[in-house]
Amino acid sequence: MKTNLPHLLVFCALSALVAAPVALAQRSLGKKKGPTSKLYLAETVGESQIQNGDKIYTARQATAFDAPGTVIETKAGAHNALVYSNGTGMFVDENTRVEIDRFVQEPFRPDRDNQRLDTPIEPSISQSQVHVATGAVGICTSQLISGSSMNYSTPHGNVNIRGGRVSIETSDDVTFVDLLDGDVTVRGSGGRDVGGQILRAGERATITPSRTGGQPTITVGPIPQAAQQAADNRTETACNAKKTVTFDVIEKKAEQGLDVPEETPVTEDPAAPAPPPAEEGTGNGETEAAGDEAAGAESDQEIVVRPTVPEEPPTNIVISPDRLPGT
Repeated sequence: MKTNLPHLLVFCALSALVAAPVALAQRSLGKKKGPTSKLYLAETVGESQIQNGDKIYTARQATAFDAPGTVIETKAGAHNALVYSNGTGMFVDENTRVEIDRFVQEPFRPDRDNQRLDTPIEPSISQSQVHVATGAVGICTSQLISGSSMNYSTPHGNVNIRGGRVSIETSDDVTFVDLLDGDVTVRGSGGRDVGGQILRAGERATITPSRTGGQPTITVGPIPQAAQQAADNRTETACNAKKTVTFDVIEKKAEQGLDVPEETPVTEDPAAPAPPPAEEGTGNGETEAAGDEAAGAESDQEIVVRPTVPEEPPTNIVISPDRLPGT
């Protein structure tokens, strides 16, 4: 019996090409993109700038904007306190430049507790990659749930944060990582430091670059007393910022009609650039790379920001004793 092997091979190849898109579509079914992650500016003092894509505008308190691709830069005597939509607070000290290279979230868990101030557990799995180019930041996290990752980098090293309060300060010559409480691993830049150094509460990692271009040196010791107060102030301000806002999700509306009620109590800064048309597929001010990753175009959820309003204290009426009955 003679077998036409070339024809059989061609038939198998064509069958695989037809089946591949079907298999890919089946794997994609049920996999929803998370909503576009947000940043809320809880406090701003002095002169700071927020950059979204190619637009730069002055930072203003009580404003919210898309997180991916955002660059925050403070001038001398200025600082900011921000809250990510996973509940993490970040303090940005003066003369600091922070670049949010990546911050994405999965759809919010339906059993989350978003009504409490300073919610102890983040609302969904998140991945963040933030670069501190120069200056100092303080981070105060919620409890990260399984599957989340949080990485902060500097020109000299990388900090993998698994929760807690941590201060990071960097300059041209050195990076200091102070752990107040929680769990972090510090690695030198370059990717060759596989193990890294695990810090305990009260310890400082000092990362110094090699003069010969080799692997940076990491030394670990107690946080110096002179630096303890600054690290405490940065992280405490970040923790306090967490109490000023809650994040919720609403279902996206396909079309916004005139009769649609206002859902979001916080809008973007009036000086911020207007969002691009919906058909472009990018979020408000996001870079192209971040937009591809976290624009939320395929998500049916939209994050809304709800600033917390402190309750008014009860009015205590003082009655003179001579007006009481029987006196």
